[in-house]
Amino acid sequence: MRSKTGRFVSPAVAALVVVAAAPIHAQTTAGSKALAVPAGVEARADETLRRMAAFLAQAKAFQLEAEETFDVEFAHAYRVQLANVRTLSLERPSRFAAVATGDTLHRASWYDGKSLTVLNRKLNAYAVLDMPGTIDAVLDKIAADYGVVLPLSDLLYADPYAALMDGVLYGKYLGVHQAAGVPCHHLTFGQDGIEWQIWIDTGAQPLPRKLAIAYWEDSGVPQYQAVLRRWSLDVKNAPDHFVFKAPAGARKVELAELAAGAAGASTEH
Repeated sequence: MRSKTGRFVSPAVAALVVVAAAPIHAQTTAGSKALAVPAGVEARADETLRRMAAFLAQAKAFQLEAEETFDVEFAHAYRVQLANVRTLSLERPSRFAAVATGDTLHRASWYDGKSLTVLNRKLNAYAVLDMPGTIDAVLDKIAADYGVVLPLSDLLYADPYAALMDGVLYGKYLGVHQAAGVPCHHLTFGQDGIEWQIWIDTGAQPLPRKLAIAYWEDSGVPQYQAVLRRWSLDVKNAPDHFVFKAPAGARKVELAELAAGAAGASTEH
């Protein structure tokens, strides 16, 4: 992941999407095999991450539920920890649906292969954006056009290994530790400005169970953490699962209005 992956941008921008946007990259699953491994990355750390990424890449469909906690500074005076729950359904290569609720999020989004619809449940308003035909291209477009860079999206790419290793300077294997109630391989990686850790299930399905990011360049070293507490693989979704249906009374608005409303709501905390 790049040094900005996981950084929480301003609410006016971050409020636009539920699924996390990611840095632009052009790696392919085949290309990751040739991706140069930095000298500072231990072989066992690289092998464990590569195995996890290959397992996710071969999953044609999955659902996950993550509980996120993160540090937020208010009025340049004090810091508190807030939390959200994010659920996501994905079918490769071109459909996803997501819902996020909690301290800062009350939104849902649907991508049907042609357009991305974002619903703000508090405002009962939605915006529709024309999008390219794959999940990878959608994530790249959101990052390039709107500057939205949030956690977890590296796991959604067709090649998670290439996305995660982008910008990595060192990596270490820390042993077997608990995460989400199961024993996991615990890895840590560093790059300019951040250090991130990932916990990968030691069982037959090497799923990521936890992700933590520390921002060394920011005052007080704020942190983000996601516990991936539920995974369902190769799920069968109904044909309309990825199709947006407007709630009663919902208004269709421009993206700028949706973002402005979300930014205003964020001042309530």
